[in-house]
Amino acid sequence: MTIIKIKKMLETLLQYEDSEIIHTIYSVHNTFSLSYSKELKTFQLRNVETGEIERFTDAETTSIALYKIISTGEKKSLSNKLLLSFR
Repeated sequence: MTIIKIKKMLETLLQYEDSEIIHTIYSVHNTFSLSYSKELKTFQLRNVETGEIERFTDAETTSIALYKIISTGEKKSLSNKLLLSFR
């Protein structure tokens, strides 16, 4: 997934009040939950396994963080799968 596609996905996320995107990288066994809080005006990236939450105020910074997660997983295994779903 390119950084441009990630930014487009984040822009779409901003249009919905209650939305979440689930990103799973099977090779490293990490699941990340991404949501946008209109109240806080921040993107929230949560590692489901550890519960750690990172908050970002703009799509640019958020897209870079997501790209790093995706590209790290891709380097470790060619069989990585990306699962994105809106709820």
